Amino acid sequence: MLTTAAQIIIRIRAERELSMSSLAVLAGVPTSTISRIESGQIEPTLGMIRRIALGAGYHLHLQYYDLFSGKLEDDAVQVSAAERTGNGEGDEESER
Repeated sequence: MLTTAAQIIIRIRAERELSMSSLAVLAGVPTSTISRIESGQIEPTLGMIRRIALGAGYHLHLQYYDLFSGKLEDDAVQVSAAERTGNGEGDEESER
């Protein structure tokens, strides 16, 4: 099981045989963001991970433990057309 954002992004790039810059273009983020995530310098938001995964052609499926119900929940992440084109608003990390 992959446990860190860096591991997820590294695997996505390896499976799709993408360079950092290619993945960055597909995801609509700066190459430095991909580099900083992979090196562990930053922890991306879930929105950023979703954007990168979708850019590489993956669908994101979440599984989480609901503290209130005590159940393990599954949730397929729905993505709007605006998010797919990079025009959506959300919890994306801004480059400083």
